[in-house]
Amino acid sequence: MQVSSSPPFFEHQHERLEAQLHAHLLDVVGGDFDSALQRLQRWRADLAQHIEIENTRLLPHVPPGARWAARVYLVEHDRIALLADEYLLKVRAMAQQPPQGEQARRAAVLGLLDAAHALRHVLEHHHEREHQALAHELPESLQAAAWNGVEPGGA
Repeated sequence: MQVSSSPPFFEHQHERLEAQLHAHLLDVVGGDFDSALQRLQRWRADLAQHIEIENTRLLPHVPPGARWAARVYLVEHDRIALLADEYLLKVRAMAQQPPQGEQARRAAVLGLLDAAHALRHVLEHHHEREHQALAHELPESLQAAAWNGVEPGGA
């Protein structure tokens, strides 16, 4: 049985966002909280743009009988934005008052990694949902128009 592949628009956009978050987490692991904050702020701005494009240009066109209603994606977007903002506050606080001493730095790194876990989990499942259903249910021309000018790999 041949499985039809979906247009790559969602995958490219999600890969770009995931690469940005990964680079941020590498800064966290290295204890470079200033760089981690800068990368996270760029990622958060790009995430906001991504969500806005989906909410305004794509989700209004979810067809009747789709696997998941547009409302499911909208609620997930709200949850992702909330988790991202909560995590950003934690990273900002760490950058403003970096831990003193190696044990404190290690504990801070672990705390931020733990804090990022819920966000990453929700993002992973949301992206899977979009790849499995939404990318197949919306016309490729609509997806191309929505993502026009939003370059994968750039920020």
